[in-house]
Amino acid sequence: MPLNMRFRFSPTKDGLVKVLGPLETDIMQIIWQDERSTVKKVHRKLSQQREIAYTTVMTTMSRLAEKGVLRRHREGLAYVYTPAITESDFVTMVVQQVLDGLLDDYSTTAIDYMIDYLARRNPNELQRIQKTIQSRIAA
Repeated sequence: MPLNMRFRFSPTKDGLVKVLGPLETDIMQIIWQDERSTVKKVHRKLSQQREIAYTTVMTTMSRLAEKGVLRRHREGLAYVYTPAITESDFVTMVVQQVLDGLLDDYSTTAIDYMIDYLARRNPNELQRIQKTIQSRIAA
C-alpha cells in the first residue's frame, strides 16, 4: 500500500507528536522498536503506562495501516503489524513535506528565517551550509 500520509502539523508539540497524535506516536515507537507486533502486544505495553481500551489501540493501529505507516497481515486469528517505513525515513519525509510547503509558498521568508535561526542557534551548521552552497555553485 502506498503511503497516504497527509498529516496535520502542530509546531508547538514535541517530537513526532507534531505530525502524529500522542497515541499514534506511542504505537509507532513500539512497532519501530519491536519491528512487528499485534494489537494485543501493543495494548499490553501501553497498559503499563496508562489505562487504555483494547479497541482504541486496535482502531488506531488500523488507521495507521490505512495511512500507509503500518503494514498488516493475518497470522491465524490476529493481524501482525510491521512498519511500512523506518522511523528515520518517516522523519525525513515529514521534514521534506513541511519544508516543501514552506518553500513553495514562502521561499524568501522561510530561507531568511532559517539563516537567522542558524546564525543564532547553530553557527557551525550555518557554516556547513555555506560550504555546501559554495561547492554546488562551483560545480
